[in-house]
Amino acid sequence: MKLAYGETGERNPLAFRTGSGLSGEAIQVEGQFRELQEYFRRSLTMGRHYMNAREAIIQAIEDCSVDNWDGYGARRIDGLSCANAERFADMLPASVPIPEVGVDVDGEVTFDWYAGPRRLFSVAIGGDGRMAYAGLFGVNKTHGTEYLGDALPDTLWSYIRRVYSGGTCLGTA
Repeated sequence: MKLAYGETGERNPLAFRTGSGLSGEAIQVEGQFRELQEYFRRSLTMGRHYMNAREAIIQAIEDCSVDNWDGYGARRIDGLSCANAERFADMLPASVPIPEVGVDVDGEVTFDWYAGPRRLFSVAIGGDGRMAYAGLFGVNKTHGTEYLGDALPDTLWSYIRRVYSGGTCLGTA
């Protein structure tokens, strides 16, 4: 079973690769792991972080569930983008500060980490699993695209950590 993790090997006990086994035993183990995930989500020590992230997504849904929610023609939040955002949030290790969750004008869910005017990183998640990202780290800039899979992409994990590291990627410098 592959757990979701970043370059440092930090593991998220709430995310793991699904659907990789077809036997009855594999399906049974997957079901048991889902029960374990729900147990962790309900716990105060581990689950609070994930509940806060999900609550932020729910608030974004409520705020942006109709077309023109911003008064400038923005599209309502996309349902598949919401589902993908929940998967993405579940992949984030508990050590990652909970991002600001919002909706962009295309209806995609956005996650923004901000540590100062020139220390920020943003990911927009579309219904097709595309994750467009952009970051500013002092004078350095980055942008690109990844796709949602079974684990948090190492690229995104390193940039999220970089927002709070003061200049270098933790574990890579």
